[in-house]
Amino acid sequence: MNKIPVGETIRFAYAFTFGEIGTVIGLVWIPLVINTIAAFLVERSFGGVEAAAPASLPPGFGFFALYSVVAVLIVAMVAVALTRQAMGLRQGPAFAHVSLGTAELHVFGGIAGLYLLCVIFVMGLALAVVVVGGVASMLAPSKAIGEMVGGAAGSVAALVGLGAIFYALVRLSFLFVPAALVGGGFGLSRSWELTKGNFWRIAAVGAATVLPVSLVVFAINVAILGPGYFASIAAMLQDQAHFAKYAAEQARMTSANMPLLLGTGLVFAPLSYALLFAPSAFAYRALAGKNVLPP
Repeated sequence: MNKIPVGETIRFAYAFTFGEIGTVIGLVWIPLVINTIAAFLVERSFGGVEAAAPASLPPGFGFFALYSVVAVLIVAMVAVALTRQAMGLRQGPAFAHVSLGTAELHVFGGIAGLYLLCVIFVMGLALAVVVVGGVASMLAPSKAIGEMVGGAAGSVAALVGLGAIFYALVRLSFLFVPAALVGGGFGLSRSWELTKGNFWRIAAVGAATVLPVSLVVFAINVAILGPGYFASIAAMLQDQAHFAKYAAEQARMTSANMPLLLGTGLVFAPLSYALLFAPSAFAYRALAGKNVLPP
């Protein structure tokens, strides 16, 4: 069983990201700008609009659904471009890059497959929690004890289930992009196969690469939204009866700051994506063998 070399993977991710930052930006800036503009238009047409009626779809829903598909395609474009560069399948600088071919469609399918599996897992977990809680409650000697035991059993089942879902999604997703590029298909089964026995190593790599830049972006977004936004969240938690009022208040504050929020995301996106996909490119070669790539 091959193991991911954690230190080498982390070093490669940072060396690739900052050592080839000009190429990284050249590969991703056009898709990311398109995505940012589309996100702004969707927010303006959909984000602040009230639903016309409880039984109807909100205005702009079709535009939002279309944007969701486009956003996933853009992620696929970025993933393929950066992974190819990191794996050596593409060499040299890049000033602008847009591509939508078989590889991007395979990665798009992989992302869609991950989403579908996540929905199935969550629905299965919800059913399991109800069943476990109900059975535990019925086995209790009294109704009062049954409610306590059933609630506790359901909570434990939920925690265990969420951990299992996270474990499965990490293993399915970590190597699916390079696996799709090299072997074709969606790459999910190949990722699951290669990551056996490497979950904690993947977690360590993610904590050292993806987490730091994510925390920086989060801190900047917190500063942009300001204390009023989080005071509204605290008030909502204390006053559940007026949940909708506080949710609308938070939506207004988010909408007012959307240009800054989107701008922050655009500036940091090349770093975020490079630190996300470079480790998997390096780890794939370590796990599958150095001769897996075409010359």
